[in-house]
Amino acid sequence: MRRRRITEFNTLIIFLFYFIQSVLLASSGEKKQAMITQPFDPHPYFELLDWQMQYGDLNAQDVFSGKADGWEKARLNHRWKNDAKITWYRREVTVPNNYKGKDIILVLRANGSAKAYVNGEHLCDFGGYPKRKAVFVSANGGEKFMLSIRVARTGRDARLTRADVLAMPAGYADFIAASAQVHKLQPGKGIEVRNFRYKMSTSDEAAKKDFDDSGWEERTTQNSWQGEFQYAWYRTTFTLPDEIDGFPVTGHKIRLSTSINDKGELWLDGQKLGQVDEDVDFLLPKVVTTNPTLQIAAKVVNKHGSGNLRYVRIITEAAYQLREKYTELARQIERLNRYFLRHPFPNPKWLKIATDGLNAVFESDDDIDDKQTRLSNLLITLSDHMAMHPVLMVQPYLQNMRDDGVTIMWETALPAIGKVQFGEGDKLDSEIFGQYSPRTMHKITLVGLKKDTDYSYRIIAGAMASPVQKFHTKKPKNAPFKILVRADNQSNPRIGENVIKLMARENADLLVSVGDVVGRGDQLPQWIDECFYPLRWLGGHVPSYIAIGNHEYGGYWNIHEVPPFEERVEHPTQTTGSTKYWYSFDYGNAHFICLDANKTEGPLGERIPPGSQQYEWFKNDVENAKDKYEWIFVFFHQPPYSEGWSGGYYNGEEHLRKEIVPLIEANNVTMVFSGHTHAYERGLPHPPYDPETGKGNNAVYIITGGGGGTLDNHKYYE
Repeated sequence: MRRRRITEFNTLIIFLFYFIQSVLLASSGEKKQAMITQPFDPHPYFELLDWQMQYGDLNAQDVFSGKADGWEKARLNHRWKNDAKITWYRREVTVPNNYKGKDIILVLRANGSAKAYVNGEHLCDFGGYPKRKAVFVSANGGEKFMLSIRVARTGRDARLTRADVLAMPAGYADFIAASAQVHKLQPGKGIEVRNFRYKMSTSDEAAKKDFDDSGWEERTTQNSWQGEFQYAWYRTTFTLPDEIDGFPVTGHKIRLSTSINDKGELWLDGQKLGQVDEDVDFLLPKVVTTNPTLQIAAKVVNKHGSGNLRYVRIITEAAYQLREKYTELARQIERLNRYFLRHPFPNPKWLKIATDGLNAVFESDDDIDDKQTRLSNLLITLSDHMAMHPVLMVQPYLQNMRDDGVTIMWETALPAIGKVQFGEGDKLDSEIFGQYSPRTMHKITLVGLKKDTDYSYRIIAGAMASPVQKFHTKKPKNAPFKILVRADNQSNPRIGENVIKLMARENADLLVSVGDVVGRGDQLPQWIDECFYPLRWLGGHVPSYIAIGNHEYGGYWNIHEVPPFEERVEHPTQTTGSTKYWYSFDYGNAHFICLDANKTEGPLGERIPPGSQQYEWFKNDVENAKDKYEWIFVFFHQPPYSEGWSGGYYNGEEHLRKEIVPLIEANNVTMVFSGHTHAYERGLPHPPYDPETGKGNNAVYIITGGGGGTLDNHKYYE
């Protein structure tokens, strides 16, 4: 009886929540709408795939003259074959007639520094993040324009990677123009300390305040050096000014921010502030004297590739807090932008309110603090009014498929209570609610399902619903099944999405991503744009699993955990000692093991050493599996063997060869999948493994790092 009353109470709470939302919506003048199914592509678009291209810088008049001399045909994502510093692209674009009444938006991205021109007029600058810029407001349809793009090389890879023509409802162009002004609320970054004295592999006495570094080489930050598992010391003195970015220094706290590739230590006046794993901020006590001189020392330890003191920056605590608030507000505006991009019929009323409100805040004479407060209040008001249409930022994706159940996850732009409608075959005759409080990340587990059975389902949040999709509970051991494996889709979501679309044709049973699903793990929008939103073409009917990569740890090396990853996956952790980072599961006649090669344990950096929790779990798991399954697959991001990498000489991870490969070879593992290098490599078995010499292989080693990131094309090692 007690359990029944609790269930009835929870149901009442959910009913009241929806009732209150309906009342608020009605009181705001908004009529309650019928359920809206949000399609995978809410708004029409097409890719600009075919271009004319010419290497070298050109006079702008010649680019737009229409002359064909020297121009050659090229495809989007064409990789330059030479060392050209500048490349121009051009083509004519025609707006389809069925785009009439829409705002026409260009979505552009490039590896390098790029400028876009329309009919000879500069439109925008862009680079590694997608840039959205309006070309026509409320188009008539049939318009033609010449689009030209100048891409300048800024790294080893330069190319035009994305060019979409997107048709959005009228009013969206004004919104993105208004939202682009958010940078006006950003306080300064502080003062960057650039000039140091530097020496490789010197004594740690260099940390002392009075250490004599007069004979050292002078060097600036952002000046990398080679030498794996080596270290360098950087030292400098710096006198604090009276104010930084308009904020007083004396009598106030300051922060010392630093970024190191790969890890190290930071010292101030001979006292150790702490360890640095990539990026760390250190809050210092109040500055009690005028213009004090600071002695800064940094130890930089390189593990792979190159070592680098990226920056040391000093900022007042007041400015730092405003920057933190700005970062959150900018994230919310970007989330609001995605709301309008994902909603198939965004209300023009709320587009206008958002646009007018943003313009009013950015153009006011208030100080930054007051503007940030006004903007925060505006965003809260908009969220309240649009709550009944929370919009699916990420369409549902399947996790942890079992014989009799599955977990379904999705993400909404606004907090909402979610539910799943489901049933056997084509039915939707059952439903289950998720959490009892509104949230943006949603997770519902279906249990008690039939084995080897088709089910239909859709998710509902507020008045928004996903398309109906199907999944199949686990197949029996005697049934054939198909696996999809990818890695390194980070930083290029359009290519990654096109790869997913190709995978969706394969009628596969499960997908394993072998890491680097995002460019940098602490950038929350990347989890949406680079990983889970492109997954919508496949993830709703095929369960997906991730063997975490090093890029997911970006910004989280200091805690060695990745909160966004933990929040967005539901990996099987039934075996003792497993976690969301390392785990195993069965499918058909095969056993799957996913490892995390990024945990820092021991002096060699990221490794899985004997005696660690992960090593002992893996040893026990693979030994138990070796005689029970026809196939054993192991997945981890960094490869034990590799022949090439465009980032420098690389032949795989020595510690994995010494510590993990022996367990693989001794326990009947069939195949090992990795990524990390952006290429395809396959190592066929050599003579049987000899545990005494470490030579020979029973397993096949495969690198499949072509998921979307820039491909490597340098071979160093056979």
